[in-house]
Amino acid sequence: MNLKRLTLSYLSAYLVGGGLSLAIAPDFALDLLQSDQDYGDVMPRVVGMFMVALGSFIGLMVYRGDYSYYRFSIVARTGIVAFLTVLYTIDQDPLFFVFDAIVLVGLLPSYYVALSERAGSSSD
Repeated sequence: MNLKRLTLSYLSAYLVGGGLSLAIAPDFALDLLQSDQDYGDVMPRVVGMFMVALGSFIGLMVYRGDYSYYRFSIVARTGIVAFLTVLYTIDQDPLFFVFDAIVLVGLLPSYYVALSERAGSSSD
């Protein structure tokens, strides 16, 4: 399987799956994500809605084999990891640490793919 396809499929899967769980059962989802804060009932559902929409869009890109924004997805996820780390430092809610881990599982192989492509194109 194409590594770009695999890393973006993972991204789409955790966005859609996590988004649906936050939208449908926020208390259960937040427990799974090790949150020790109360975020109410509405805000996790709103976040879930946006996650499902974004994950569906990424899934469509994978389905169509359009990887034109692959590098941007790496930049965006790198910023997300940095921001989540800052939030964890401020709030100490394990939720942010778990989110970081979930994003990094897909981001680290994406770095490998991008660096491999760059090395391959520079040797041509």
